[in-house]
Amino acid sequence: MMKLDKSAVCEVAFMSTSYKSVNAYLRFLRDRMGLHICIKDFCGFIPINKELDEALRPFLAHTNPFCMYIKSDQDHYRDCLSMIRLMYNKCGRTPGTYFGMCHAGLGEYVVPIRSDGTLLGSINAGFFQFDEGRSMVRIRRTCARHTPLDGEEALRLYRSCIRTPEGVAGADILPGLELLADFLGQTYRMLRPTHNTPSQSRRYHNSSEDTILTHAIEYIRLNASGHITMADLSRFCHCSESYLSRIFKRRTGININVYVNKVRIELAKNHLLLSSENIAEIAAGVGFNDPNYFSRVFTNIIGISPTEFRRRFQGQLPSNPEAEPQEPVLPQPRREFVGHRIPPP
Repeated sequence: MMKLDKSAVCEVAFMSTSYKSVNAYLRFLRDRMGLHICIKDFCGFIPINKELDEALRPFLAHTNPFCMYIKSDQDHYRDCLSMIRLMYNKCGRTPGTYFGMCHAGLGEYVVPIRSDGTLLGSINAGFFQFDEGRSMVRIRRTCARHTPLDGEEALRLYRSCIRTPEGVAGADILPGLELLADFLGQTYRMLRPTHNTPSQSRRYHNSSEDTILTHAIEYIRLNASGHITMADLSRFCHCSESYLSRIFKRRTGININVYVNKVRIELAKNHLLLSSENIAEIAAGVGFNDPNYFSRVFTNIIGISPTEFRRRFQGQLPSNPEAEPQEPVLPQPRREFVGHRIPPP
């Protein structure tokens, strides 16, 4: 019988808990500090662990309205994916964190993720607009190259949702992101003995899959209460229906229809608890044409009927549901900067 390595078991248990902390930290940076976080996977190290994949999934592509508008055009979408190759090459040449600007005019810090000298990916954090005039020129030039995009609409979205986080400087956030990059590198080092070595030939392919998956999830989130078809979803993700279905099932463990139903049922739970609408109205409001089918799906997923769910839990809402979450407690990061190319404030 193989002897169990207790220290290895403890390390794996610790990592499992840490994935939740990583997710909480990234959400804190996004929701409380206004940072746009995107993690690029150059070689497929994220999907090798289901919990790690789930923790990082909300941060595998930029889904703000400006970026989604730019990427709605297939040529611009391909331009965005081509930046992955340039980013990979620059991370290979640059020993530490650097600052760069994408083809659409957005500036962000890029923190490489490495494990024993292997470049696994990067953590991209922004958007810091040190030269807004230059960004405007890039946006107009980008839209002019492909007529489907309207330059004025792109600028409107840019002004409304892209801004340098107030009171946040690179020196404030980079140590924590570097610490996270080190953690991800060490995580892969621990997982590597039981998984395949990253494939350099797939280094851009994996980031493309991440983008497709994230875009599909974002489309479902935005359109859950409406009519969602595989044709519309695959068109939005710029890929075939079969390819999208295969990626989605492999990464999430469920097919797209089941995922859509789960998202809709979560919306329905809020309606059941917070509104006086009847079951038929709630069903229609979250994308179900048949209230009887809605009730069956709800019961299969939740375990009780919508009526029973409302009866049990409507009076158990928290006293202050609008209370802001507490800031996560994080370890003190190291303060030294190695190889940074940081623009002046």
